[in-house]
Amino acid sequence: MVAIPSLSAPIRALSRWRPSLHGEGVLSAFARMSDAVGAPIPRLVADFAALALGPGRVAFADYERLRLYDTAFWSKAYRREVVGAARGRELVRAANFRRDCQALAADRLAAGAYLAAHGLPTAPALAIYRAGLAAPGEALLRSRGELRQFLQAHAGAPLTVRPAEGAASRTLFADGRDPAAQIDRLVDEVGDAPGLSWLIQPWLTPHPAIARRTGGRAAPVQLVTLAGEAGARLFRALWRLGGRDDLVASLDLRSGEALTLFPAKAPDRAQPAPAGLAVPDWARLKAAACEGARLFGQFGLLGWEIAPTDAGPVIAAVDPAPDLDLWQLADRCGVLDPELQGFLAARRRARAEWRRAERL
Repeated sequence: MVAIPSLSAPIRALSRWRPSLHGEGVLSAFARMSDAVGAPIPRLVADFAALALGPGRVAFADYERLRLYDTAFWSKAYRREVVGAARGRELVRAANFRRDCQALAADRLAAGAYLAAHGLPTAPALAIYRAGLAAPGEALLRSRGELRQFLQAHAGAPLTVRPAEGAASRTLFADGRDPAAQIDRLVDEVGDAPGLSWLIQPWLTPHPAIARRTGGRAAPVQLVTLAGEAGARLFRALWRLGGRDDLVASLDLRSGEALTLFPAKAPDRAQPAPAGLAVPDWARLKAAACEGARLFGQFGLLGWEIAPTDAGPVIAAVDPAPDLDLWQLADRCGVLDPELQGFLAARRRARAEWRRAERL
């Protein structure tokens, strides 16, 4: 058994480099990881230090959350290409240096209207709730009373309600629960978020090929696109099948075929996907993401959520600041690969040219 005092020097060094690490908590976490994979604690400490000081700048929380201590999980992947959360945000900011355009993509209402105006498939807004506005609008709900009245009139069909900025969507009237209770809960919730618009949209009906497997959910595909002078291309993709375990599928980017399935919170429990499980309308879905990336040409790297529905692929969301964690876990491959490094180099050149043009 390794004596704890032998770890004090590397822990102190790591604590100086990253003040959020606190001796005993770190040692306990290393002990837990050691038990899980059968690796000596000193080896894990050295391994973490190498990754922390590497190009991915892995923080201790990243090391544990991304299972970087588990070399069997990452198999033959080059783990120095795995980026931590802070490093991932830094890379996305470098790719999307046009800060003047951020609001266009970050606001779901603005992004959806912009995409739809250019012929891309988006979910329509049945109504918009924004408390306290004075000017009336055909589809504008300006009070909780108006919101309640609208929901009561539409309680016969499932709806999706989502804030225009941030946060997850809410589903109403899709599971047989008391509609009145669902309305009460939503009305109370939106009352606690002043100054925010809420979109009320129709429930997306899944493609018939997957409806039974997903329990009637549309099961969106989450993609990352890269765009530059040479056009737009797909970089990563995964499929959120949902369900009780929140199943995620890794995908073959060429065919849309599911390769593995795993619970979102337990990627180490991955299993081979059933034969024949594939994203419907994959070619059209990819094309929608790439066309959207070309349209949002001010951005280099975008996250997309596109649902394969009975009416074809529908863009549910675009994200100018995607969290890269789940794609890395799904593919068991870091994002900071030669393709992304080359792309970021091109974006640095584009940023320099844009700054020169701004000064003219």
